[in-house]
Amino acid sequence: KFIVNPIAGEGKAKSLLPKLKSNLNKSAVDYEIYITKGRLDAVEAAQSAVKDGFDIVVAVGGDGTVNEILNGLVGSDAILAAVHGGKGNDFATAVNMPRDIDAACADLLTAKVKKIDLGRVMDRYFINSVGIGFDATVANRVNRGIKPLKGVSAYIYAVFETLFTYKPVEMEITMDDEVFKLKPMLVAVGIGPAYGGGMRIVPNAIQDDGLFDICIFDQMSRLKLAYHFPKVFKGKHTNLAQAIMYRVPDIQVRSSEPLPLHMEGEILFGDQMDFTLKKHGMKVLTGSVSNKGRTNERF
Repeated sequence: KFIVNPIAGEGKAKSLLPKLKSNLNKSAVDYEIYITKGRLDAVEAAQSAVKDGFDIVVAVGGDGTVNEILNGLVGSDAILAAVHGGKGNDFATAVNMPRDIDAACADLLTAKVKKIDLGRVMDRYFINSVGIGFDATVANRVNRGIKPLKGVSAYIYAVFETLFTYKPVEMEITMDDEVFKLKPMLVAVGIGPAYGGGMRIVPNAIQDDGLFDICIFDQMSRLKLAYHFPKVFKGKHTNLAQAIMYRVPDIQVRSSEPLPLHMEGEILFGDQMDFTLKKHGMKVLTGSVSNKGRTNERF
């Protein structure tokens, strides 16, 4: 079952349909295509696909589409897959799916299955990453729209706008029975290594080790943050004194006020965030291309 978000990637996902159909029609596979009608429609479409007996459900869109489909599949035996159809395709990259749609279709048909870890926070599941604080504020600003800017230009504008307006708040972070009280710029919780379309925030993350990879960016001056933040795109920030890296099975975050949280393209708000992980909790389809160290094509 292919679940297509027609507005993902500013229409990129929808533009893939002719080649998608051409490749699939040449094979002996039974398939259906569903076009989503709005936010969270992919959750119900995925649930329906499970009821209808589909073995593999493919997200044609970005990471937000993947997350909705994931939340419709949890608890079933269906396999999650994705192709590069959005602005940010970090999950598709993490599971080694080719960017070229013809190559991706060939990999989908080989059905290489892998069990990877499944995260949960605020009653919602995720399979790649969550960011709290500065980066989530940037994502929220971009999602609200920055006319006439789009894509990379809008993101860069939002980064620098947020640099001058974001104020870190007090957090109490609990990991391995140890409590940290600090005012970090951001807290990233990862199963996969990257978020935001190629920011390798936890570059050494392993998808099936039963552990979250954590990056806490401690408070720093605006000038230092502007200088160091681009290092995240290549995972070169981990040697900074302000970048505190951990690997833990669960983490609890309490903040002095509600903060934005970006979860694979979705923006949530909360001040009590309890992250739990189920090892090997989701079956996914993997591709044949090694994307290690590569950023999303829009960068």
